[in-house]
Amino acid sequence: LKKMSLSSSWYLKKLPDLSNATNLEELDLRACQNLVELPSSFSCLHKLKYLNMMGCRRLKEVPPHINLKSLELVNMYGCSRLKSFPDISTNISSLDISYTDVEELPESMTMWSRLRTLEIYKSRNLKIVTHVPLNLTYLDLSETRIDKIPDDIKNVHGLQILFLGGCRKLASLPELPGS
Repeated sequence: LKKMSLSSSWYLKKLPDLSNATNLEELDLRACQNLVELPSSFSCLHKLKYLNMMGCRRLKEVPPHINLKSLELVNMYGCSRLKSFPDISTNISSLDISYTDVEELPESMTMWSRLRTLEIYKSRNLKIVTHVPLNLTYLDLSETRIDKIPDDIKNVHGLQILFLGGCRKLASLPELPGS
């Protein structure tokens, strides 16, 4: 099994044991509105590249300490009860945690050398961004509660798009990259 879509399975509350799905590369759980948790066997999905959990409104957490080395694209847009996003892969190139309750980003995110796109639009509990991954080309922090941008943003030389609209507590901007 390489691809599995359970999208719009509105009444699905939890996933089965996934420890035998070791070849799974794509998992689409979009709009599984009642999905509450991910099984600990999620850590067995070593070949998983694409995870779409957009609109899983009741999901509160992603299991910590799952190291999904192949994971590249993660969409958790609209997981409105998600309070934290753990360090699940250093190979993520695109992460969307917009419309979540995420309060802070994993410290290790600065080491995610492949991360190009980071979207945290309307994550109203996000108040602090301590560091910015250096390889970003796209960063959307619109309508968050951040009050400052980290000084190291000037070192993000490939940054092409920066959205900060609606950051009402943002008082100043540091030096920006010249890219």
